[in-house]
Amino acid sequence: MADPIIHSGDARFTISALARTRADIVAVLKATLGKPNSTLVGAAIGTGMAAQAASRGGADFILAMNAGRLRSMGAPSIFSLLALRNSNDFVLDFAQSEILPFAKVPVFFGACAFDPRCSIEAEVEKIANGGFGGIVNFPTCIFLGGRFRADIEGAGLGFQRELEMLRTAQNRGMATLAYVRTVTEAQQAAQAGVNIVNLNLGWNVGGTVGSRTEVSLTQAAEYAKIVFRHVRAISEDTLCVLEGGPIVSPDQMYEVSAVSKADGYIGGSTIDRVPIEASIEQITSAFKSVGTLQRRIDELECQLEHVQREYSIVGRSPSIQRIKQRIEKLAASLLPVLITGEAGTGKRLLARGIHEAARRPASKLASASTAESSGESLFGSAPAEGGRKVLGLLQYHPTATLLIENVETLCVDAQERLMEVIETGAYRRLGDNQRGRFEGRLILTSTQPLSQIGSSGLLIPSLESRLAPGHVFLPNLRDRLEDLPLLAEHFLQALRKDRRSRKLSVDHSAYRVLMTYGWPENIRELRSVLETAAIRCEGDWIKAEHLPPLSDADAPQPLPADEREWILDALQRHRFRRGETARYLGISRKTLYNKMRAYGRPLQPLTNA
Repeated sequence: MADPIIHSGDARFTISALARTRADIVAVLKATLGKPNSTLVGAAIGTGMAAQAASRGGADFILAMNAGRLRSMGAPSIFSLLALRNSNDFVLDFAQSEILPFAKVPVFFGACAFDPRCSIEAEVEKIANGGFGGIVNFPTCIFLGGRFRADIEGAGLGFQRELEMLRTAQNRGMATLAYVRTVTEAQQAAQAGVNIVNLNLGWNVGGTVGSRTEVSLTQAAEYAKIVFRHVRAISEDTLCVLEGGPIVSPDQMYEVSAVSKADGYIGGSTIDRVPIEASIEQITSAFKSVGTLQRRIDELECQLEHVQREYSIVGRSPSIQRIKQRIEKLAASLLPVLITGEAGTGKRLLARGIHEAARRPASKLASASTAESSGESLFGSAPAEGGRKVLGLLQYHPTATLLIENVETLCVDAQERLMEVIETGAYRRLGDNQRGRFEGRLILTSTQPLSQIGSSGLLIPSLESRLAPGHVFLPNLRDRLEDLPLLAEHFLQALRKDRRSRKLSVDHSAYRVLMTYGWPENIRELRSVLETAAIRCEGDWIKAEHLPPLSDADAPQPLPADEREWILDALQRHRFRRGETARYLGISRKTLYNKMRAYGRPLQPLTNA
């Protein structure tokens, strides 16, 4: 039998295409969480324009809510609790005509359970037949308090009725999302088997009609952590997300989610009302004062460029900020510096940054090759019989900053000679041990961690100990993805000059691809990818289709013999939280469980994740 067709103006869609089963929706959301560096984002909105824009921005699911529609009319979200009209009919009208025909992600229906005249079964059936794959208890009594809440509960129209509606929807094959505010409500929702528990931290602050909150970000994060721990103790499969309260920006969402271990975030006012208010106000102001706005843009660009290029390092992540602080101290001393990090992380650029920050007069940066483990090009050698002597870089550049790459490849004799240079400022030439003076500075690099090259015997103990005080570790790009937009802008500046254009930019669709890739070759690979995309791009925006194929298939994988240690290390890094560990490793939870069973569980007790 063919799927029934629903007509809405010129839009046509099948119920089966949109009302995906509960299992399908949950599987899609969990698959998204299984990708590296991924988090779920839901958009609680009330207009077709907002739904389409949120979908293009990468929303994983949409909540069609009466609050979203009221916000588009200029009212605050709290008006959604007032008996202004039949809420379910209100939502059904605009969601069917504006949202469902264009939805490419699951749509949850914001269903009201307050009306004692309505049968729960009949309302759920009407919503399911309307083409919705999921249901959410909104408007909800969780925002009520005191005697009013007690009377609502006493009349049988409170939270338990909302849970009954969600259970009925589950039996109908729909996905469910429960709004909660307390630990008890969250536990009851988890016991009812809902798919997603949404901890609402209160009406959103911000904008012109935003509410006030006494809850700080720190308090919100700690409270959410407690609530989610109780939920996961009941059901590890239940997804835990956040909404509302003091969270009004992506940075604040990340801060609270990182502490609470949330699976995602739902934005209502923060996605439609606050950005729309700000955008309309700003663009109107921009039209009124184009000249002033352009000058301000130019000033901000100059400031950004200065921040990006400071010490030749691009980024503002915590790890990069710590490195910049360390450079200031190292530049003021003559300590030998060891820079470690994977290939492509920018060790040579960091070396140049340290050299320039030192501001030593009449000094230049010279690079020494360690292709010959004996260090002949570094120390020089006496003339062999019938041959000629070789002048080393220490003699060529006695006052320079000397960059020695891959120091671990030097033989023991060369390392001992290098240790002598560090300790006494004197070097010995190979062959006749003729001595010379070196008054410059040494910067060394390695692609292996200092602890590893020391424990494996690649560095002699005395040299390892001497280099430790000046050690700087450059993190991988995949460990500081928050710097990727700044790095991309940095590389685009050069590409704009080549194209004689200031308009070349990265589209949000391309950023979603770039932010989920593992970057095995680090910053060097990012630059290559952007250069390739710029060639493929005809216009001013680099989009996802312009990017070359990106695959982590060539990234180094652990050998089977080392896999157990690899998994155990990841578990320890994430305090044995299995869900977080699986995302870090880039594998599914099921794969992680299977590997843990195969290798035997670690001795430490595993906490719920």
